[in-house]
Amino acid sequence: MLRTFMAEWAIRKPLVTAINAFKRHQWCKDHKGWSSQQWQQVIWSDESSFTLFQMTGRIYVWRTPKEEFYPECLLLTVKHGDGAIMVWGVISWHGFGSFVILHGRITSNHYLSILADHVHPFVQTVFPGE
Repeated sequence: MLRTFMAEWAIRKPLVTAINAFKRHQWCKDHKGWSSQQWQQVIWSDESSFTLFQMTGRIYVWRTPKEEFYPECLLLTVKHGDGAIMVWGVISWHGFGSFVILHGRITSNHYLSILADHVHPFVQTVFPGE
């Protein structure tokens, strides 16, 4: 049987250590019996980074020598930075909270400030009087 091999990117997968996998599994077991009323008391927050320009190295394209400068065969670059932006948000059963654009490195003090400025007001709105 003839096999054809091509240059391909490795598929990206978040690293989950054995300890993290155990903790995640334990958390799921601990909460599997929760009622909808209990889940309504939970507030989730998360942050994510988005990159506008891929700056991780080379990519492979299949082309002829004459197609060298065809737009679909180019990897566009920028001189400074990768155009990344980091955002943070909060959500609960009851709706969405703040969506914050984060600038630069996030220190523990900066993160505590985000929590104070955005989670506390959200809690007051979602759970008034508590």
